[in-house]
Amino acid sequence: MTRSFQRSIYIADLVNGKLRPSRMVVVRFMECEATVHGIIGKVQDALGSYDPVILTDAQGNEILDSEGTKGSIYWKQNARKVFAIAEHDFTEFQGSKRKRSSSRKDDETSSLQDVYDKIEEVVLASQGLQQVISTIKELSELSSQTPAKTLTEVQTEKIKAAFTCIVCKGPIDQPVFATCCRSLIGCKLCVDQWMATSSQCLKCREEALSNHIFLAAGLSEALLALGDIIRVE
Repeated sequence: MTRSFQRSIYIADLVNGKLRPSRMVVVRFMECEATVHGIIGKVQDALGSYDPVILTDAQGNEILDSEGTKGSIYWKQNARKVFAIAEHDFTEFQGSKRKRSSSRKDDETSSLQDVYDKIEEVVLASQGLQQVISTIKELSELSSQTPAKTLTEVQTEKIKAAFTCIVCKGPIDQPVFATCCRSLIGCKLCVDQWMATSSQCLKCREEALSNHIFLAAGLSEALLALGDIIRVE
């Protein structure tokens, strides 16, 4: 008997330039259907509509058909949220993201808002990781109080614990988030070098690490921007 799997897909709408989930469908699929196009077909069947849709991650990045997204190992993990959005909404969303990014570069007064936006992205990407969420919220609160703020020793230690690479023991550069242990595990370069010799998560030892990780988009820029506002001693 052919084994089947199931997973939840969130149906998102574009609201004020942001993706907002409004519904959810649970689709069942077999191994041969575990591809981007196969899952899209299942979503369309569930919705009873065959208008073009795009699958994205929680940050609105399109999920492309590749070796890494073929097979049930990738699609049966409900810890990794997948959104379905109408193709025309996705095109508009991408355009608004580029426009916001361009305008921020030309307007220095928007630098703090840029930090808040990126913090929001990280919080969404890091659902369940209380240490990172708590630390980022503390930084956000401090940054809104005064242009220059000295952190206490306890606060400094919290930051170091949350944003230190497990491999090189230095500040995380291009942070990699692992869904298996719900934590930031290290720099992209360090994690890539680790995976060249091991398939296990370097923190919780879960197998098939490559299926559990993604870049925490925006965190490096957020920390860099916060560094101009908050002095860590």
